[in-house]
Amino acid sequence: MGEQTFPEFYQTSKGKDVIQQIYNYMGGNELRYGILTTYDNHWFLRREHAKLWISKTLPLESESPPVLKAYAYLTRQAKENPKSPKPQVVVPVQGDNDSRTLRSHSKSSSNSSLNQQQSSSTFANQQSSSNTSVKQNNYSFSDFKFKSILGEGRSGKTLLCEFRGDMIALKSADLSKAPSYVLEEMQKEVEIYKDLADIQGKYIPKLICYGYYGGGMSFVIGLTIVGTMLSDHKITKRQRSRAIKGLEAIHKHGILHNDIRDREDTKKKRKLFDEEQLKLSQLLDRYIIHPVKNMGRISKSRKCQVVS
Repeated sequence: MGEQTFPEFYQTSKGKDVIQQIYNYMGGNELRYGILTTYDNHWFLRREHAKLWISKTLPLESESPPVLKAYAYLTRQAKENPKSPKPQVVVPVQGDNDSRTLRSHSKSSSNSSLNQQQSSSTFANQQSSSNTSVKQNNYSFSDFKFKSILGEGRSGKTLLCEFRGDMIALKSADLSKAPSYVLEEMQKEVEIYKDLADIQGKYIPKLICYGYYGGGMSFVIGLTIVGTMLSDHKITKRQRSRAIKGLEAIHKHGILHNDIRDREDTKKKRKLFDEEQLKLSQLLDRYIIHPVKNMGRISKSRKCQVVS
């Protein structure tokens, strides 16, 4: 922040991003109080639903009050009354001093409410047709109910969520932390899912939703949950053949599984397709059930006695 006052810092794009991020974190966790600090300067935050109050700057050398005393006071307040309801998507509102207020954007809020009022039957209709056109949306904290973490990868976390009455897998990338190419890759992944619309729900998950979340804090992709971990099962030769057929269906669209990069060299792509199919075959072979040869029937009347 350098020599800037907080209002001056807030007018910069970086300043707004910082406030938006901490506001989103507080809202997502339903927290009433928060602290923003650069070590040399400290700001104390209080959120009431969709409004955020920010204290005047408290420098490290402050004696009235001392920084530690201010922290102790806020900690006591947070312990006594920690929660505040989740907000909607927000936009900044100008102030005239060191305090700043963030309010729900009325249009965004009404849109979010309208989205929430869509019935589960609409969601089911979306799932029933693989050719349904899914459009980008802006989502707020109230759109998803987070249950658990399914996994973590290069772009971020995959979460188990409830979305409009159905459980989905939500891939989420925190744009404030992720490299710039992550957003491009996720947007490319969405386009690939759209190219594979005719095999969604048959060989690959269905694309349910995608767009920006929490006022642009994250980019998310929602998919149907299909099956469980392969390591938890044994498969038949018929299931193995079906898995290979699914991979071939992806390849027929000119897409290499789990790779969102463009590849113009058709000959090289064909080689990669063959290599990928071989790897999948070798992986599946490890989980195939091998029938045990029948060595004859044991009579039910035969009993075994344990002798000491």
